[in-house]
Amino acid sequence: MTIIKYWKLHFLFDKRKKITIKRNYFKVFFLLNHIYYSIRKFISFILLKDKSINIFVSNDNSFKVLKFVKLDCFLVCSQLLDLIIVDRLELNKSNLRFEYIYVLTSTIYNVRIFIRGFIQPFSFILSAINLFNSLNWLEREAWDMFGIIFVGHPDLRRILTDYGFVGFPFRKDFPLTGYIELRYDDVLKAVVSEPLELSQEFRYFRLENAWRKI
Repeated sequence: MTIIKYWKLHFLFDKRKKITIKRNYFKVFFLLNHIYYSIRKFISFILLKDKSINIFVSNDNSFKVLKFVKLDCFLVCSQLLDLIIVDRLELNKSNLRFEYIYVLTSTIYNVRIFIRGFIQPFSFILSAINLFNSLNWLEREAWDMFGIIFVGHPDLRRILTDYGFVGFPFRKDFPLTGYIELRYDDVLKAVVSEPLELSQEFRYFRLENAWRKI
């Protein structure tokens, strides 16, 4: 008798689990259709992958899509988690080298939404700092590392590299050793920047066979 009761409870538990999974998929598909039919003129295509919604937009429509996703009564994506920049140098056929990804989450439906797009080098994107305050640091980091300009940002300056730094480190066209070196001068009592010199003064090379018997 106890075995039968346990089997029934186990069956009910599995059945409830399947129902919750079906409900989650129903919510995601509902949001997918709602987004497509609401802003289909602003997006190139939309994709569902791993229970997350990927929206591909053009460079001019990224701000409009972000505004819709935040202010829509069904989505209410009031939380922006991250701004990701990917260097697609191997796919640089149409000169759209960099891919930007806005990562948002819907706290009501517990669904991740990725707004993705491509941008040319030394091009610009409309800043969305008026919608999400967390983009202040993220857009400055994207400018500092990749050189992507965000129009409308109130304080677009370097945040990780030095103020006199020339170039953008993550563009893959910057040498690993750099152009200048910093050292402390005992006479001037200050930090001095000088052109990089890769000297090997204190190394002694013995061009002999290490296995030779003495």
